[in-house]
Amino acid sequence: RLLSEQGGWLPLTASQLVRTYPSPTRWWSSNSHPLAAWRAGVQMVALNLQTNDAPVQLHDALFRGSGGYVLKPAALRASDRALTPSPPPKKAPPSTPNKRGSVTPGRGGSGGDRASCEGSACGRLSSEMGSLQREPSRLGKPLWPPPREEVHRTELKVLSLHRLPTRDECRPLLTEPHHAFVSHLSDSPRPPSGSSASVSSPRVAVELYAIGGFHAVSREPQPQPEAQGVTRLTTAVAEGNGLNPTFDETFHCLAAEPHQTILRVVVEDEGRLVAYETAVLGSLRCGYRCLHLRSPSGTRIDSCCLLLHISVSTEPNTFGTVEELRSMVQSQRSLISQQS
Repeated sequence: RLLSEQGGWLPLTASQLVRTYPSPTRWWSSNSHPLAAWRAGVQMVALNLQTNDAPVQLHDALFRGSGGYVLKPAALRASDRALTPSPPPKKAPPSTPNKRGSVTPGRGGSGGDRASCEGSACGRLSSEMGSLQREPSRLGKPLWPPPREEVHRTELKVLSLHRLPTRDECRPLLTEPHHAFVSHLSDSPRPPSGSSASVSSPRVAVELYAIGGFHAVSREPQPQPEAQGVTRLTTAVAEGNGLNPTFDETFHCLAAEPHQTILRVVVEDEGRLVAYETAVLGSLRCGYRCLHLRSPSGTRIDSCCLLLHISVSTEPNTFGTVEELRSMVQSQRSLISQQS
């Protein structure tokens, strides 16, 4: 289990490359959420890309247009967080028999297992992780992200949905280069049947996924304390209209770390995901925007889009947990005392 909540991996990932991957004994192709690994500063998180589930969708949003590399926040790369490389483990003294005839292991390890890891990468990693537990000062450093004085607000007005495929229709836009290489993972065109039973009744869901920091979705500009932990809200259902339904509903997306928060917009029909798109919250531009939607396989749907109006602002951070607010007050008091 990652020790990101206690900051246990941050010194290690600030100075060394770390890769996480699913257990080799797993035979299914599902994915675990990469948010905890990213929050711990892990550079490489292995995912089963043949399964286009929510973790893969978040991965696509974070790395889209980046060429494969995204710079970690400066606090996760700070030199004062880096773990000082430990010297190679010393060779253990020979074991000596005790009075009862048993073997007393040396100080370097336990019995014959000691030699197998001695000098290896496994031994160095174990030594470095052990140093994290022996040095409380490392774990006592402020975790990422620290409490922010301002919060980013994205006002998302969902206006209308256009040309959602019917329940038996498939309309992929096969223009991306990878479709020619993995065609079996993409959709195949299928015309609508014209049956009245195939008409969809969609609704739109707005979701936020944060690598770190306060984040919430609300209908009101100032959400109540009990609503500050909500990260998913939905519109009303447009009964029997998947062609051009109008919603005209406004959502307020709040995030203390907008460039580390991913927006996921989902179109559902009877509780089933039929279209979606993801984007980094801090990358959204203001004004009227058409969000080109994707099918559940990740392929863009031809001529299917969601019309939005986006406005962005910042405001004082009056949200978050009691611990975050208390930490912010203490830091401000320390700053005032230093200046006085």
